[in-house]
Amino acid sequence: MDKIYDFKVGVSLIKKKYALISVMVLMAFALAACSESKADQSEELVMMDPILVDLTLNAEKVSVGEKVLIQAKVTQSGEPVEDASKVEFEITREGGGMKVTVPVKHVEDGSYELNKSFNEPGTYRIISHVTARGQHSMPLKELTVTE
Repeated sequence: MDKIYDFKVGVSLIKKKYALISVMVLMAFALAACSESKADQSEELVMMDPILVDLTLNAEKVSVGEKVLIQAKVTQSGEPVEDASKVEFEITREGGGMKVTVPVKHVEDGSYELNKSFNEPGTYRIISHVTARGQHSMPLKELTVTE
């Protein structure tokens, strides 16, 4: 009787070992599949060309009340980006006193523009915040406003 009991215990242990090994093999396959798909995604992100933002002002120095054209020309791989999800110009006066963020709409050929005049003299920092195709770019220009 003890031999039959020992045999049943032995068979039970063998089944448990096979079950454990089977689970470990399945987990290894699942993990390998997950890591493979993540590698594919990261390769796509690395291979994507960056967006380029050319921030320009039609003048570097203007008088109080005079309008200045602020333009962000957005491209990727040499082609205009006309579908940016967000374009804003952040305008800050040096020394404090003024900080505004203005949303900007697409005009044409990847160009996002704002005509703005300034009521006070000073040096202003203009940062364009462009979010497009999963990327963000923040070029900066300075503008001097005189009396």
